[in-house]
Amino acid sequence: MEASALMNIHVQLKRIYTALNETYDLTRQLADAVDRNDQVTVQMLVAMRQEPVEKLRRGQQVLDQLKAALPPEAQGPMEELLKGTGTPAPEEAALANQAAINQRLLKQLVDLDRIVNRKVTREKSIYQ
Repeated sequence: MEASALMNIHVQLKRIYTALNETYDLTRQLADAVDRNDQVTVQMLVAMRQEPVEKLRRGQQVLDQLKAALPPEAQGPMEELLKGTGTPAPEEAALANQAAINQRLLKQLVDLDRIVNRKVTREKSIYQ
């Protein structure tokens, strides 16, 4: 796979990581505000969280475009690397590592969001 394509995808993964990290931090603050029953802060943090969530959406769109621009024979292996199921070549190790870090942070974010959502909405939670 071309080094420039690997670099572009790796850079995009780092951007996604930054947005994930920002979203996680705001969600953690939101959880604290919910625990304190601080409705003003809850509303403010929910609004603030929209921006990094939008960055995540855009980042994923760009990543999808970068994957689609790869030659057809490279798209499958790249998808496997991003999911953590492929075996990276030495030049792909940093990219695979970043993808794994992103996946772990995303799981933590979803778990925390699930907790906050259940606290706020109780039986009307989007998580069943």
